Amino acid sequence: MTYRFSFAILLLLLLTGVAINARSQQRITITPQYPQRGDLVTVTYDPQSPGAVIPDSVSGITLVFSYSNFYDVATRMPLHRQGTKWTTSFRLAGFATYATFYLESGELTDKPAADSHYAVPVYTGRQPVENGLLYKAYSLSAQRGKSPGLAAEQASLYQQELDHYPGNYEAKVRLLQYKMQHAPDAKGRETAHQQALQVIAQKFNSAPAVAGNLNKVTMGYLIIGEKSRVDSIRQVVMKRFPDSGPGIEQLSSNIRKEKDTATRIRLLEQALQKETAKNADDYTGMHDQLFALYAAQHNTEKTLYHARKVASQRRNPWTAETFKDLAATLQANQLAPDTARYYAQLALAQANSFPAGVIRHFPETGYIYPFVDDSTRKAVTRKAQANLHSLLGLIDLQQARLHEGAQQMDSALVISQDHETLNNATTFYTRTHNTEKLKSVQQLREKILLDKVRRQLISRPAPSLQSFVDMKGQPVSPDALKGKIILIDFWATWCVPCMQEMPYLQQLYETYKDNPKVVFMVVNSGARNTLADAQGWFGHKKYTFPVYYNTDPDVGEKFRFNIIPATYIIDPRGNIRFANIGFEGAEVAAKLKLQLQLVESASF
Repeated sequence: MTYRFSFAILLLLLLTGVAINARSQQRITITPQYPQRGDLVTVTYDPQSPGAVIPDSVSGITLVFSYSNFYDVATRMPLHRQGTKWTTSFRLAGFATYATFYLESGELTDKPAADSHYAVPVYTGRQPVENGLLYKAYSLSAQRGKSPGLAAEQASLYQQELDHYPGNYEAKVRLLQYKMQHAPDAKGRETAHQQALQVIAQKFNSAPAVAGNLNKVTMGYLIIGEKSRVDSIRQVVMKRFPDSGPGIEQLSSNIRKEKDTATRIRLLEQALQKETAKNADDYTGMHDQLFALYAAQHNTEKTLYHARKVASQRRNPWTAETFKDLAATLQANQLAPDTARYYAQLALAQANSFPAGVIRHFPETGYIYPFVDDSTRKAVTRKAQANLHSLLGLIDLQQARLHEGAQQMDSALVISQDHETLNNATTFYTRTHNTEKLKSVQQLREKILLDKVRRQLISRPAPSLQSFVDMKGQPVSPDALKGKIILIDFWATWCVPCMQEMPYLQQLYETYKDNPKVVFMVVNSGARNTLADAQGWFGHKKYTFPVYYNTDPDVGEKFRFNIIPATYIIDPRGNIRFANIGFEGAEVAAKLKLQLQLVESASF
């Protein structure tokens, strides 16, 4: 059996794309026809053209990128009316490769077909740029969902990428991973597996001590499902190339796992004997560890030495955050207030450079900053300013400068009432015995949380709960749930954040256990858990809330979660009113309590 896709299949894919494009081209125009990096791309929509889904009468239309590596372009862009048409434009950066999108107006969406989106491929001449067809393959998941033919269509695009760019490492690995899964027999699957290992090994040997290359090697192992090799290959680098950046980084990571503080300090100090002016940035992680360790021991001299080393690293997108972290650690350990103030003021002066969004780094491009709208940029800056003013207030408190500290707290609370600022203000007012200010801070917390909870209100029918069984394996009685407010928390025995959340669930359960209107269902839903795992869970001895087990492997898709813990509040009519994904810390108890109160009182 050959894995090179036939001309007939490729022709069918191309003709299908041409047919869809011909039907949609009348209502969507993308110019230039072959956009290249640096070009200004314009998307125009004609609501009066045949097949247009969004009518001319709407007040607004939004372009929504469903897949994109146009990282510096907003993921949602408003179109502007120009006569009878709507238009928007964006410029392609030097790294732009491929994107897909659809148009949205209220509940209406315009796509070229039910299972495809509009595309903006980037070209060099009339040929897709390198990775263009690879990224097109990646984009199909957002368009096709779990379509039965998805994998084969993606594999076809991997092959097309290799036809254009035979040396594309990622396309090679992806195609071999497809063959590992779809070969007709074990021999074919093993052959593909060995070929994939060879491709990855060649990539590693091409530049084993270069961080960017090593990242691609580890990515290759993850693609073929060999996660265990990721750490081992980094250990190999550390042993074979101990003086390289990746080797030093791995050594630092290994030392961080040492539980004995004295041993950890000794290993770090020993490793730092190889530091030079040339490789100083590679050792920043070790200095950062020693800074925190010596600060905890209140060794001022050594703490400040390593703080200077951390602060002197090459400037990067997180430099301002680094200064803030140095100041916060010194303040928390009540060390060197003047130095703490110096770092805090450095960070405050750079508050507008605090990271907003995901910052990427590639060897070919350097740092890539994401698109950040003005309101988000202002919010991030204001939060950083408030955090730092309140931190300066705590430093003032340390030096008994109470008047100056109070002014800093007042300034901070005017700028932002975020969680960190409120915590710092609570500390300051508690230590200065200012009960009036403490009360006002608590009222702020309650108002902010209530506003946040109200914004999270939703309404959608809850899936069936028939897949839930109790710890005896008995199905849950529908009659026991009828007309009740139901709190469902999905968890697994291996989920650390789930375990961190449990004490807060118990605290909340104590409040509601005698309320006949409210039912708690703490449901083991882990993919690697069985009913026996749920029955043997240690928490049965520690907590009294009722525990259940889920027997439906698709429960996550039905409830719309892929991260646990996931907690839902269902109203008496069977509608999900609140969905909480992930563990949010101590705030979770107060937040869930407010959600239950709102549903119970129906005061939406």
